Amino acid sequence: MNISILRLGVVSCPLIFPTSKQIFKNNGFLQVNTYRSYAKKRTASSSRWLERQKNDIFTRDAKHMNLKSRAAFKLLQIDEKFKIFKKNKYQNVLDLGAAPGAWNQVCLERCSKGSKILGVDILVYSPPSGVSSMQANLLSKTTHLKIKEFFEKDDNQTLSDSSFESIEVKGSGGLDIELENVNSILQNEMELSNVKKSSIIHKQQPPIDVVLSDMCAPFLQISGYANSTTNNPFKRMSNTSGLTIKDHLSSMDLCDAALIICIDLLKKNGSFIVKFFSGEEDKFLEIRLKKVFKQVIRFKPKACRDESKECYFVCLGKLNDVIDKVEVFKSA
Repeated sequence: MNISILRLGVVSCPLIFPTSKQIFKNNGFLQVNTYRSYAKKRTASSSRWLERQKNDIFTRDAKHMNLKSRAAFKLLQIDEKFKIFKKNKYQNVLDLGAAPGAWNQVCLERCSKGSKILGVDILVYSPPSGVSSMQANLLSKTTHLKIKEFFEKDDNQTLSDSSFESIEVKGSGGLDIELENVNSILQNEMELSNVKKSSIIHKQQPPIDVVLSDMCAPFLQISGYANSTTNNPFKRMSNTSGLTIKDHLSSMDLCDAALIICIDLLKKNGSFIVKFFSGEEDKFLEIRLKKVFKQVIRFKPKACRDESKECYFVCLGKLNDVIDKVEVFKSA
């Protein structure tokens, strides 16, 4: 028998579900009673945040320019100073931590027509037309291989507006793909150290010109219905806590994961832009970066808030196509 659904109310707070007593069948209809919930009085901190957002020039400009977020201005200011993107040649660009897509928009604007742009994030997002997307965990070997496969495709053409490519890396359990941390990746490299270097070094040139990393651990879900696609990332990764030390250490792990991608997949003379939260460990990250790039510059765009610990390393001129990861990480 077909069962129709009759809605008797408006769900104003999706995270509040009716109890079993509130769901019952009635003459072939499934009746669900829902109730309007009222927001609690704003706290002082939330009021300050709303006021800051209202008065922030970059937030206002992002809305007027139809940008996904104010973060777009950070990349625009970095590119204005360091000329990362080229209008006179094709570039392969990898955007890590791409959601909600603001940096994708900047890449489309600043890169030459025909450039390949791939956004990767553990969270689902809708990339702008002309950008490909991959929902995946960067701490998985599978993700690294899929990124490499994508850029090595022999189709360096502009993606059509109607059919951008969406790639989802999954295991048998939804997003529960094979997880690895930076240490385990390096351990695998050390196990290969007794094998002839010539037998494991790929002759093919790495495929990527620019790697961007605006990654941070995801925030807690505060709206919408629970589902494994969006909730599993919150279970697996440490959430941004507001604690300076914890967020700093989490950002260092993500920076190292992005650096491994650069070592494996970034071309000689390629560029790397990576966000980090400043703290005691960032000087060791800088040492590692200087083993891979000719120039490593600390830069805080004007679009970053003054009180924020957020900063960027702008890394220019990768030293070589092939760099030993173990050497990069062993003394820093």
